[in-house]
Amino acid sequence: MNSSPCDFSKRSWVFTSAVFFLFVAGCGFAEYEARLAETKKYYAYLDKIEQSLSPKWSAASNLIDLRVPSQFTPIPAAALIQKDDGTFEQPAIDPRQPDYLNLTFPELHGAWESVFKVAKGGGVFEERKGYIYVLSNYWELAGEHATDAGEFVNNLKVYLSEKLRISPSDETTQVHPKVSPAYQIQSTFDVCSFKGKDIDGTNYTFEVYGKKLGSVIGVIVVVLPEGIENAQKVNERIPMMLESFNFTSTPPKVGTDKNAAQAKPAPASGF
Repeated sequence: MNSSPCDFSKRSWVFTSAVFFLFVAGCGFAEYEARLAETKKYYAYLDKIEQSLSPKWSAASNLIDLRVPSQFTPIPAAALIQKDDGTFEQPAIDPRQPDYLNLTFPELHGAWESVFKVAKGGGVFEERKGYIYVLSNYWELAGEHATDAGEFVNNLKVYLSEKLRISPSDETTQVHPKVSPAYQIQSTFDVCSFKGKDIDGTNYTFEVYGKKLGSVIGVIVVVLPEGIENAQKVNERIPMMLESFNFTSTPPKVGTDKNAAQAKPAPASGF
């Protein structure tokens, strides 16, 4: 029996619809696979962060957040001293400051240390300490140095040059995270190095990372011995640490008492 034109049209419509459905389904499946792959990459990234960095540290009054490489442990700050009139003052000695050099970091908020195996040649390794310091011009913006606070990084570089007797090198600008897509907000850092400082027979490098949010500047200084064993993974963890570095962009009111503010408990919700 011959088919009618209507029968042919129906078969054509069914065939076209089936092809269209398969095409759409194929596109949808490809999109699903792409999203699934991206989700796996994201959770792999989170897992690597958790394995590589310590839990989040926050400075007094929640001004700064940071996660340092997991092998580093915090150096506790000394408690503020309360005077008879109820006001507070800084103790004479800050245990977070370097005890291995005649060096005092300005506006220090936090410090960490770790022990590393350092190659000394001939298959011999020795243990040497490394350090991380976090500084900020935040409280300078509240005091008599407010007009100079914008030069915080430059002033630090001049100070380190004088104390270490080494000129800064490798001065550059870095963006972290470097990878794309970035799972954190990308930040720009001004970076420089002070290389070859002899400390107890081992050369050290001082790396300075400066980040600016409005008028507030945060700085991380990483002090590491040269010749660290690769298995300790500190160099691949430093960029992850930089990704986690965050601080308030709101400067303090001029005249705010730094010691009184630091003596108050930090608010539960951060800044």
